[in-house]
Amino acid sequence: MRTHLALPIVAFLTLVAVDASAIDTQACLAASEKGQHARAAGKLREAREQFNICGADACPAIVRRDCAQWQGEIASSLPTVVFGAKDKAGKDLFDVTVSMDGEVVTRKLDGKSVAVDPGPHTFKFEVPGMPAVTEKSLVKEGERARVLTVTFEGGDAAGTATDKPTKPPPPPDQDGGGGGHTAFPWILVGVGAVTIVVGVIIIATAPSRPPNCSKDTATCTRIGNESNDQLQSDQDRAGKADSQPVVGIGVAVVGGVALAGGLLWHFLEPTGDSKTGMHVSPWLAPGMSGVSVGAKF
Repeated sequence: MRTHLALPIVAFLTLVAVDASAIDTQACLAASEKGQHARAAGKLREAREQFNICGADACPAIVRRDCAQWQGEIASSLPTVVFGAKDKAGKDLFDVTVSMDGEVVTRKLDGKSVAVDPGPHTFKFEVPGMPAVTEKSLVKEGERARVLTVTFEGGDAAGTATDKPTKPPPPPDQDGGGGGHTAFPWILVGVGAVTIVVGVIIIATAPSRPPNCSKDTATCTRIGNESNDQLQSDQDRAGKADSQPVVGIGVAVVGGVALAGGLLWHFLEPTGDSKTGMHVSPWLAPGMSGVSVGAKF
C-alpha cells in the first residue's frame, strides 16, 4: 500500500520540477532576447541586467554561456562617470542629487564611479537652497571614470543659499566730466590727417599741361594734323592741370584745419575733477560747420 501511494507523489513532484524547469528556461531565453535588443539600442545598463539574469546557474548551459560572454563585452564597453560638485569657494559638496535625463542616478556624492549609457546626456545637479546646475555632456562608449564636476555659484560650503549685499555703484559725476581725455579729439585729428593725405594725392596726380596750351589764354592750338578729338583732349587735360591742384590744396587745407582743431580740443579739454577751463566743441549743420568755445571759472 505504501508503494502504491509513493508512486503518485513521485510523479507529481517530477511534473512540478519539469514545469519549473520549463518556466526558468523561458525566462532565460526572454532575458537573453531583451538584453540583445537593449544592447543594440545603446541601453547598456539594461542589457547588463538582462544578461545577468540569463547568465544565472538555473539557465540552460548554452544560454548561460552566451550571456556570460555578452556580460564581459558589456563590462568592457559600459562607460562610467565620477560626479563632483563645489561651492563658489571651491569646497566640495556631498549632499547633491544628480539626475541624468530626468532619472535620479545618485543622491550623495562619494567619489565612486557611476555606470551610464553612452551618448548625449543632460545631467542636473541639485543642492537644497541653491539654484540647480545643468551640464550637457557626450559620454563615449568605453570611457572610464570620466570626471564631471560643476560649481554652484550661490550659497556657501554648507549648501545653504546666502544673499550678500552688493556694493552700491558710485554716484554719477554731477559735472558730467570723465576721468581723462576723451577719444573724440583724436578722431578729429585722424580725420584731418587722412584729409591732408588725400589733398596731397590730388595735387600729385594732377596732369601736366600740354605744350600747345596756354595758361594765360586758357586755350589750346592745333598742332600739325591733330584731330578735333585730340585737341579737345588737350583742352581737358589743360583744364585739369589748372583746377586739380587748386582742389587738392583746398582739401589739404580743410584737413589741416580739422587736425589743428582736434589737437586744440585735446589740450583744452577739461579732465578729472577740474571745475575750470575752456571747452572746445566742433559742430556740424547742413551747409555749415564751426567750433564752439566756452569757458568756466
